[in-house]
Order: sequence, then structure tokens, then C-alpha cells
Amino acid sequence: MSELKALNVLIAPIGQLSGNGQLRETVKERRNRKGEDVSFWYLPPELVKKFGLPGAGVEAVVAEDSTAIDWLMLRFGGEKSMVNLNIAQLHEEAKGLPPGPIERDISN
Repeated sequence: MSELKALNVLIAPIGQLSGNGQLRETVKERRNRKGEDVSFWYLPPELVKKFGLPGAGVEAVVAEDSTAIDWLMLRFGGEKSMVNLNIAQLHEEAKGLPPGPIERDISN
């Protein structure tokens, strides 16, 4: 089993980080530029709970790079902290992309 590592975490209410689709594009761009194994993960509410992060009805972004989390916090808001997590488990279970933008019907 892999060791725990102190990682930067940004936590916000569901949709605050991912609601407009920009976080999805950010994660895709980072993975394209730095490779699929980049230490940068999106955690939907079920993974926030599974990894034991605080809060209910929240989503999170986890990264080794504190500047990436600082930039996301400036862009989207949320609460930043440091948490000890298992990187191997994150690579295994948090590979998914954030949801796409919520489509709204503005024709009426």
C-alpha cells in the first residue's frame, strides 16, 4: 500500500468548481500538457466522502502543486487546505473528468 502524502485540496459546494465546464477544460488541458499521470484530480461528492474530506454536498480538486490550487481558488472560490491522501488510490479512483457545463434553455 502506498504512503500518504500531504496534498493541496480545494473544496467548494457542488457546482461551484465544475458548474460552468471550465474546470473540465482545465483538467483536460493539464493532462494533455503534463500527461495522464499528473497529480491533479477532481473529486465528485462521492469521492470527497470516500477519501474522508470534510463537508457534505461538496466537490474538490486535489493537486501536489499548490500554485494550481491557488489559481483555481482565485478563479472559482472555495476553501483551500492540506490533507494527507494516498496518491496511488487517487490515480486509481479519481481519473474522471469534472462534469461538462450545465446546458440552460434560454430560448424562452
